[in-house]
Amino acid sequence: MITSRSICFLLIILAVMSGAYAYKLSSSTDAEQIFISSTEKVAKRGDYSMSSAGALKKVMMLSTHEVAETTESSNLSKAEKEARVDNLNSEINKIYAYVRTDRAFMDKSKDGTNAELLTIIKQSAENMITARGKGWYILSSILGFIGIILFILKALNLSRRSTERLIHSFFLVTAFTSILVLFLIMMFLFIEGLPTFNFVSVKDFIFGFEWYPTDDPAAFGIWPLIVGSGAVTLLSSMIAIPLGVMTAIYLAEIAPAKIRNIVKPAVEMLAALPSVVIGFFGMVVVAPFLQSFFDISVGLNLFNASVMLAFMAVPTITSLSEDALYSVPPELKEASLALGATHWQSIYKVMVPASLSGISTGIILGMARSIGETMVVLMVAGGAGMLPHSIFDPVRPMPASIAAEMGEAPFHSEHYHALFAIGMVLFLFTMVFNLIADYVAHKYKQVGSATL
Repeated sequence: MITSRSICFLLIILAVMSGAYAYKLSSSTDAEQIFISSTEKVAKRGDYSMSSAGALKKVMMLSTHEVAETTESSNLSKAEKEARVDNLNSEINKIYAYVRTDRAFMDKSKDGTNAELLTIIKQSAENMITARGKGWYILSSILGFIGIILFILKALNLSRRSTERLIHSFFLVTAFTSILVLFLIMMFLFIEGLPTFNFVSVKDFIFGFEWYPTDDPAAFGIWPLIVGSGAVTLLSSMIAIPLGVMTAIYLAEIAPAKIRNIVKPAVEMLAALPSVVIGFFGMVVVAPFLQSFFDISVGLNLFNASVMLAFMAVPTITSLSEDALYSVPPELKEASLALGATHWQSIYKVMVPASLSGISTGIILGMARSIGETMVVLMVAGGAGMLPHSIFDPVRPMPASIAAEMGEAPFHSEHYHALFAIGMVLFLFTMVFNLIADYVAHKYKQVGSATL
């Protein structure tokens, strides 16, 4: 029998195991030790005439040379030596890429090479080592803390009323923590995005027709991106809403049990597909088909993205709509049939109106997922930042621009802040969708025996 005491001990054991695994992850590998040793050697030589990038490359070259020397002097076979060199050089390349993109290194590299820069290179490599186990250390601390708290509570043998108060306080703190995290994310988004309006007006940013953030002078007009996002969302909704709602009605009211047991898992499987797989399908299968069938120049366009997003939104709309239909009290349908209404009349005059709140919520949340989806539109929308004139024109929605350009934007540059400003606009769009869903859910909520 599982008791509270055994759960406490299990949590403490898991905490210890997580801590041990975190310690193992935080141990440096041979490649990391060689890289740090090479950094110290370059610092001892005191050659600061090269650029910061040159100093980092020199550390890397010295590391690869040391790998070759240590491997050559080992007693390994020729094949094992080649494998060791390849593995260590691959790890050293990863360390080099990590250090090169480290914020401290990028900030200090403007001053050229000096002793402090080489110290930062060494610290960055050491931070990479410790960062591997940081998540497991946090998990270990949380599990241990929960286990110890439960053990103490069990030892105190509190009354039932006191225990309920503690549980209530725990859930209250958890809820406030979730709200606090969301608030901090929102604050970070606005702090990084608002500086955009120091170098471009709100009107030119929202309604500008040109998005050329790397030109001189740069252009930061996102109206084509907004139109692209809106067009993709609208067209995908026109496809997904009828499919999702009608599928839900069929599964809830019409389909025999055997067919329902086949169709329902198939629809839910669409939700399990990763967005990158759907995007790859759109690139490899749908795009060539559209080019040949409609005789168009490019298959990566607005229509392709909309179809792929519709496939992603259908499971959300279907599941929520079906749950809403199942939540309708059976006496409503029975009363309709008793008054002489047909099965179809009972569905569209009683069942659907009674479940309109849940169906509307599913539709709006499905549209919200479409407007915020990144990977699919990045892969199949075409990536052209221009106003579309037909459904077969390539477009560049807002999430695709953020995903494609954030890695290339210099830290705290105008381009960087402009991308966060796009995220602000996208956040506001998504918030509007959620507010509409909440309003509709309350406005059309049934009362009495039809309360959902």
